Order: sequence, then structure tokens, then C-alpha cells
Amino acid sequence: MKKNKIIILLYLALALTFGACENVDFGDMNENKNGPTEPDPQTLLTAAQVNYATITGREYLIRPTLYVQYQTQNVYTDEMRYNEAASYWGQYYASELNALQEVINFLDNPDNITPTILSKGAVENQKGVAMIMKAVIIKRLTDTFGNVPYSEALQGLDNLTPAYDSQESIYKSIIDEVKAARDMMDESLAGPVGDIIYKGNVVRWKKFANSFILQASLQLSKKYPGSSDYAATEFNGALNDPNGVIENISDEAWFTFYNTSPGQNNPWSRNRAKDYNLSKEFTDALNGYTGIGSLNPTSNHTLDIRLKVYSSDSLGDGRPYGYDALQTGDAQMDKVHWWNVNASLPLMTASYTYLNRADAANLGWTTEDPATMLTNGIIASYNSLNINKVIPALSAGKEPDVADANELPNYAPTYAAARVADASTTSFAQVIAEEKWVSLFPQGFDAWAEWRRTNFPTLQPAHDYLNDGNIPRRYIYPSDESGLNGENYKSGVNALVPPTDSNTSKVWWDQ
Repeated sequence: MKKNKIIILLYLALALTFGACENVDFGDMNENKNGPTEPDPQTLLTAAQVNYATITGREYLIRPTLYVQYQTQNVYTDEMRYNEAASYWGQYYASELNALQEVINFLDNPDNITPTILSKGAVENQKGVAMIMKAVIIKRLTDTFGNVPYSEALQGLDNLTPAYDSQESIYKSIIDEVKAARDMMDESLAGPVGDIIYKGNVVRWKKFANSFILQASLQLSKKYPGSSDYAATEFNGALNDPNGVIENISDEAWFTFYNTSPGQNNPWSRNRAKDYNLSKEFTDALNGYTGIGSLNPTSNHTLDIRLKVYSSDSLGDGRPYGYDALQTGDAQMDKVHWWNVNASLPLMTASYTYLNRADAANLGWTTEDPATMLTNGIIASYNSLNINKVIPALSAGKEPDVADANELPNYAPTYAAARVADASTTSFAQVIAEEKWVSLFPQGFDAWAEWRRTNFPTLQPAHDYLNDGNIPRRYIYPSDESGLNGENYKSGVNALVPPTDSNTSKVWWDQ
């Protein structure tokens, strides 16, 4: 505790010193004479993407998978039981967003465009990818906390107390920025060198941009529910854009990890796997269990063999969620497919895009058929897991639970038909949301945002909760914000419902 207090005091002193001395000229005393004389967009873009792909730990990776009950905690159970503790956002701003903004600022200056810079890709394509990645990260930030610094952020020491932008303005800004990025990019010109996601493939980035807009606009459906409202208009604009959306597995965005250094490994691999199990709620849903003893929070009553890819034990149960005392259950997140240094992870898939289209069709935003889009979304999920998980594992000589690479795609139509039938007896809204929950695994942040918007599946709060007994709707702001950026912090809190910095207060789109 004493050490923590000393660190906090040093941090405050440093911040106050910077704030008080912002007009003092220290000359070149801090310049690195042997360092680069100007930013390198390629290096900065790669660094931002790698950091976002590998960011790990409870706050940046695991906590939302607990909130949506993908997993349980076995030893340290505080997050699973909703402890009211301040969170962090420093890595998003310092390690990712600052780098991307530096790319954008540098490329905006015509004087910086040299033959060396052009050898790294066309300016509009380098800048476009940076803009799209920036929007992806800002969306996660605002979904997680609510109002956050945005328009006045990323200015270094020029502004140490940035305003908190409203979530509504943030969403509208990032949608506009992604559209601008998509429209400025030119597939006839060289793509950006250093892009670890699509390797500079501009055609695929444009499809990603439109799929992202589908996701972002649909997240606003509580605030803009009508078919002629802002969200539906933006959704249809992206859906009908000639550049297309992600429909094929080959166009999906995945992070590929190489075991070359600790900083480039799958982020799950740097956590203790034995501290976590899949929840019984999740495995019961995938097994289609109903009746006495079932914790299935969904309408599904059909075996979903994606369980064989998600779980280390396809026949076992997960552990009941939300208890302080250790519960029984064997299933864990599969260590071949997910929890190892080389396992790839999804960023945007065809399945999620189809399920968003099913969602919008069910809302009356489009003329597409919800049942067809739901079916396509489920089949795409099965096929993607087969191509991105099962086949690579088999080719590496590993022994995943799915022994036959054809088992997933062959079974997909049967399961999809059963879920469409479920929708006719419950509702398409419920089944679509439940299938998003399954398809998005283990993308906790996206699954948590979807659950807060739809309230499906019907998750029950932790048994031994530490808050007011409700599943968290947000993270609590970082602890230093109230002291170092007090007035703007208060504006962020006042936008919540209720206006308290609690993990059960609701952000704007959730109200």
C-alpha cells in the first residue's frame, strides 16, 4: 500500500509539473541524436495493430468474457463477481491511438510525402487503414466506459485535460471517419506495407469498413430504432455500398500470431489457463441442455458441435458461474484452438456480418429475410471455425476434438435449420442475439456490447455478487481521472444513468 501511494504521488507530481511547465523551452536536452528524425508510418501502423492484437490481462482481455459468462474464475473470483474497481484505458491511448494519430497527422502534411514514404504504400491507403483502426479502438473505449476523451485527445502535452465527448458524437464521428477512409482508399494503388491484418489488401479493408459500419450503426438501435432513422440509414448505406461487406471466409479479418517473441504471441497464452473454466451456462447452451439442472440461458435445445472447437472437453460440463467457492466442471477454453501462442483470433467475421444483417432485417431496416441471414450467419461461423481453427490444427499434427475437417460444415445446415425453427416459437430477435453470443466467442468486448443492447441470452447475475447484484454495463473510469481531469470526468459521469461512476450505470446507447 505504501509503495502504491508513493507511485500515485509521483504520478501526480509529474502531471502537475508538465501542466505548469507547458510553455517552458528546454531546448534539445531530451532529443535523441541517434534516433529517427521523423515518424515512420509503416512502423507506427504495425505497432498499433500488434499492440491491439496482443493486449492482454484481466482488464484488456478477460473481464468481458466473464461478464457474458463465456468463462468462470477458479481462484481470483472478484471480476466474475462484479467487483467495483476502477479500470484502465492507458494502453489504448498511449500505445495504439497515439501511434495511429501520428500516422494520420504525418501523412496529412504534403511536405512529408517523399519517395521513401510512397514506397510503403499509397498515402490514401496508409492513412485509410490507420483511420479505420482508430475507429475500431475508439468504439471499444466508448462501449466500455461511456463518454471518453476523443476530439481533444491524442494531443500529447498540449492538452492534459481533454474534454469527454458524448457517446452519440463519438459514434457519429467514427462512422463518418470510416466512410471517409473507405472512400479515399484506392485498390488500384499500392496497399500499406506493415499491415498485419490484410497485408495491404485494400479491397478487403473496404469490405471491413462496411461491415464495421453495420456493427456500429446497429449498436445504436435503442436510440435510433426506426427504419428511416440515422442508424438504419447508415446501415443501409454501408450494406449497399458497391465495395461490399464481408460475406466470404477469405475476406474475414483475423490476427495471426507468430511465436517469435513474447510481444507477438496470442494474448490468451500469457494468462494462467488453469485459473479459468468455461461456464456451465455456456456449455449447457452449446449442448442444448434443457430441464432439471440445466443452466442454459438460451432457447437452444440442439447440440451445437462448435462446442468441440471452443472447449477442451467436448463431452464435459463447464463450471457454474458466479460463485466464490470453487464449483465442479471440467471444460476449459480449448488450448489447441485458442489458448496457445500461435492460435489466431478473429477481429471481424462473415458470420457476425450476416447476423447483423439478420438483426437489421428483423428490425425492418432492410428488405432482406431474417431467416436467410440467420442461416447464413450460422453456416459461416461453422465454416470459419473449420478453415481457421480445425484444418490448421490438423495440419500442424495436433489433435483437436473435431477429428474430421468435414464434420463442422456438414453439420451446420442441420443446426441452422433447428435454430430458425426455434425463432418461430420464441422470436428472431432472441435467437439472432443468442447466435451472436455463440459466434463471437471469445470476443468478449463485442459479445458484451451485444448483450447490453439486446439483453439476450437471459444471463443471470453472479450468485456471490460484490456490486448491487446486476451484471455490469460498463467499466468504472480510471482512478486518476477524477483528480487530474476532474471537470471533464464529472461530465462523463453525469451522462450515465444513473449518474454515478458505477459498473451498473448505463452508457448512452444502453439507456
